[in-house]
Amino acid sequence: MAYRAKKKRRFPDWIVYGLALAIFIWTAYGVEEDVIIPEPPTSPELGPLLPSESPLDEIILVDAAPAQSGTGTAFAINEEGLWLTARHVVDSCETVGLRVGLGRFIPVEYQVIQNSDLAVLQSKWTRRALPADLDSARQIGEIGYFFGYPQGEPGEVVGSLIARNRMKVRGRYTNDEAILAWSELGRSRGLFGSLGGMSGAPVLDKDGEIIGVVSAEAPRRGRIYSVAPRYLRGIITEPGDGVEPLSLETYGQSADRLRRDRRVAKVICLVD
Repeated sequence: MAYRAKKKRRFPDWIVYGLALAIFIWTAYGVEEDVIIPEPPTSPELGPLLPSESPLDEIILVDAAPAQSGTGTAFAINEEGLWLTARHVVDSCETVGLRVGLGRFIPVEYQVIQNSDLAVLQSKWTRRALPADLDSARQIGEIGYFFGYPQGEPGEVVGSLIARNRMKVRGRYTNDEAILAWSELGRSRGLFGSLGGMSGAPVLDKDGEIIGVVSAEAPRRGRIYSVAPRYLRGIITEPGDGVEPLSLETYGQSADRLRRDRRVAKVICLVD
């Protein structure tokens, strides 16, 4: 009696390739617990500014509106899962998460820093820290680079330092702190209007080192305001590495690399 050999069942190639890709992504990002969360709309503005007489006013007034779902930017400050963003992005949020992939976010805990528009995020998601220079004196006219997610999309802006001001916040919470004022010089191609979603982004100097955190804007005047470097001392304590010097010709490519490596990431806030 003859026996016919059974053919081995073969999975379609697309299933094999799909599994391999999933394993690669999981290994590369090292995320233990991520969830799919509907992404909220981008905040329409970067912490709306109240009218003032001059873009060089010594005191900038900011109205902190009631908490609402929205997006911002965060960046890694050590290799143990600590990230930094702007306080007004996450303050009073029910759920805060960092984007780790398409539609995927990892929930994080946050702690606001009193007397400054800063908040520290704690996650299980680790990335290399960005380098910082918080002790050098900043010079009027120097160039700053802002990398993040304006309007919820990858984008970057470059500005020139024009003044040292104070920012007074009223509304949802109150605050009074020193800030740096920047005049916008350029931005990503195709990026128009408000920079909502850039809040919490790192401000980098020509050496690619952190010198502040994006806090607010005056869209009509083309002004951006950042947390002064002294407020970051004691929060950013690791040296960081791996960011090359920046220039007006190549800063867009540098921004893309930091976002691709997820050292600069989108942060979301959900309010019930």
